[in-house]
Amino acid sequence: MKNLRYKIKVWGLALLLSPIFFTSCDDDENTKFIPPKPEVSNDTIDVYLQKNMLDKYNTAVRWKWEDRFIDDDYSATPVRRDVVIPVTKLVEYLWIDPYRSLGEGGKAFVNKLFPPELVYIGSYIYKEDGSVLLGYAEGGARITLLNLNEYDLTNKNWLINPGGGILSTVHHEFTHLVHQNFGMPVGFNTISEKYNGEGWHNGVSLDDAIKLGMVRNYGTANEYEDFAEIVSHFLTMPKADFETKFIKQQSTDGITDPNTIANIRELNAGRKLIAEKVSLVADFYKNKFDIDLYTLRDTMEKRINYVVTNNKIPE
Repeated sequence: MKNLRYKIKVWGLALLLSPIFFTSCDDDENTKFIPPKPEVSNDTIDVYLQKNMLDKYNTAVRWKWEDRFIDDDYSATPVRRDVVIPVTKLVEYLWIDPYRSLGEGGKAFVNKLFPPELVYIGSYIYKEDGSVLLGYAEGGARITLLNLNEYDLTNKNWLINPGGGILSTVHHEFTHLVHQNFGMPVGFNTISEKYNGEGWHNGVSLDDAIKLGMVRNYGTANEYEDFAEIVSHFLTMPKADFETKFIKQQSTDGITDPNTIANIRELNAGRKLIAEKVSLVADFYKNKFDIDLYTLRDTMEKRINYVVTNNKIPE
């Protein structure tokens, strides 16, 4: 199967061609959103998508190649037929249904914000500068999911790896639709003293990010990526891991090395900032959408554990 080239001017996740996953975004200037239109097709995949996505959520899934995505600056591989339906089942079980399970607020949230268009692509999108996009959201109306040909529920790295797995990518991009349509929590961008802009990838470690009040190096780029990273990590990481890494204060009892003590204190100061952001974001979702993020996280954790344990999406 040949590589095809896709056009992107978007908010999105990316990585550099190195062992470390990174992210990058561009402004959405040239991509025109085309509303979903019913297509007459007897293809079993199209019939499934019509019934389970277009009819239920008014969302068109673009899995076949279309020329409007072609651009000379980026390259990617189309999605395989055999993963389209499994990916769609994952989208329902670990993205749509957890929100809808919260009651009327969750259902209204999905109705307002679930994108009218999803684009499925088999590989990452490879840029000429050597970086690789993980996924992206466009114009508050379209989300593109990448690397779907690697679909494998037994592969935790593909499924739930923070900042690189399909679930963290999905919820990161969905959070971009939140701020694209409804703005940011008031005061969120002032909790941390600074953002690194394009310098986020210049040797910024996880500890460096935590000290600034962010959960990932890419979150140090700007308040929008910070917001998206916090929500996606909060919803897809195990609760205990998130609390230990980003919220709980680390004790210095028994430690005598002054450098180690100073480092722990800097991390603890950053964790207080993260905790403040989480609280602000939770209030924003509750007051704006009647969404309880803590209940949503519990629902996500139960569902993720089911998938990881049984290596399948329940029927």
